[in-house]
Amino acid sequence: MNFHLHIPAGQLAQFIQSMAYFDEYTPDYEKERLLPDGCQTLIIDLTETPKRIFDNVSLTDKQVCKNYWFSGARNELLTIDAGGINSSMLVINFTFTGAYQFIHHPSEQTKSQVIAADVFFQSQIHALRDQLLNTEEVVTKFCVAEHFLYQRLLDQSPPEAIVKASTLIASNPQTGTLKWISDNSGYSQKHFIGLFKKYVGLTPKGFQKVMRFQKVIHDLETMNSINWTQLALDCGYFDQAHFINEFKAFSGFNPQQYLMEKGPDLNYIPLR
Repeated sequence: MNFHLHIPAGQLAQFIQSMAYFDEYTPDYEKERLLPDGCQTLIIDLTETPKRIFDNVSLTDKQVCKNYWFSGARNELLTIDAGGINSSMLVINFTFTGAYQFIHHPSEQTKSQVIAADVFFQSQIHALRDQLLNTEEVVTKFCVAEHFLYQRLLDQSPPEAIVKASTLIASNPQTGTLKWISDNSGYSQKHFIGLFKKYVGLTPKGFQKVMRFQKVIHDLETMNSINWTQLALDCGYFDQAHFINEFKAFSGFNPQQYLMEKGPDLNYIPLR
């Protein structure tokens, strides 16, 4: 597989976490679990093979995606095609509050959904895909994608209080954080929650749960020995039962099973 990562600079850096391009990717398994990470993503598939989404339990076909699609912020896992033969995609990962600037729709309306991207971008997304297919140099592909994004970018940025709140929750997803953030946001609690859902896609509490789970799986990557009780407490869980139940809801596995099943890439679990 050829993989290239691009971090936009300038104005786009406020709204785009990263862009990734890969090709010639053929995994040795058919399905994988994509874990919730609080992000919203635009995917442009550069092959003609449709990609499928599966029921998380029965693993039967649930949805077919082709050419380009938008994935909203999720508070549940997603079971997807692992890629197929010689897969090639360009993937745009938005910041927690960044997607609204480009899709021009409240992010709460896309929560836990995968939606054909032309719903938001109309013929522009088709033209972008054609340009990417007709561009050989990877650097130029990223330039083409950035030009597309600049054309869609709204003049008005998300409220600073919501940007700060999402960043603070992500960096410190502790139980007592939410009330303090809401009280110091400059908005009433109801208005704060409404704005948070509009730009982030999840409620503050739902986002906090996802970020708490993300802290766990990031911490697990750096641990040589694991004290599960201490890890749960450090990440803001009330007790072991709370920790295990929430972990299983987000990953489909208990923590011990996750360690045995997880792949090399964070947030992707191969289903072999």
